[in-house]
Amino acid sequence: MTPPKKIRLVVADDHTVFRAGLKLLLEAHDDMEVIGEVADTHHVLDEVVRLRPDVLILDLTMPGGSSVPHIEKIRRAAPETRILVLSMHDDLGLVRAVLASGASGYVVKAAADTEVAAAIRTVASGKIFVDLDLDPTQVGSLLVAERKEPAGKVTGPLEGLSDREKAVFTRLAKGHTNQEIADELELSVKTIETYRGRIGVKLGLRSRADFVRFAIELGLIGPESYSSDSA
Repeated sequence: MTPPKKIRLVVADDHTVFRAGLKLLLEAHDDMEVIGEVADTHHVLDEVVRLRPDVLILDLTMPGGSSVPHIEKIRRAAPETRILVLSMHDDLGLVRAVLASGASGYVVKAAADTEVAAAIRTVASGKIFVDLDLDPTQVGSLLVAERKEPAGKVTGPLEGLSDREKAVFTRLAKGHTNQEIADELELSVKTIETYRGRIGVKLGLRSRADFVRFAIELGLIGPESYSSDSA
């Protein structure tokens, strides 16, 4: 009998011990093999293009900055490779961002030992996998990211925001107060509060810290851009 075709994997994570442990875990499954490893954001695209894996397991935060802006580039260069994101953050807004950028799955690292094999098989089969405790309404909104589109066409994580909402989002993420944003954009504070609430609903963000972390993960701002003195 011919052995089943193995799912070919590339693991991108900067923590050597975690990467080694994950490799052992994955290769304990007869239908999986790790064909490559990457330890920083800069070399992920090159390695994926060189090896053409079935699934890229991608850490979001590595030397070289956030991996989120690179997801679309990887999808365009290697549309046959499915991307499974591993993250420390159990964050609905971040899940929406990575799926909108072209990733096929999201697993929280704390659950990687029990969920990652199932996630790999799911995304390799062309489906979406999300390892979060979500209600049916939230799951439905996330699965919109799986809609069929022409090859290479990937929507951005902030695609659903208007230009004004993007302007408000960026300033909130940098720690500007509602009053400061209102003055700069020549709007009322009440209007800024309305925009903030609308953005929060669209991206699944609640607190100001959520806005900051989300923008950093997307690579839109660096940690040094945030003013901790702002209210």
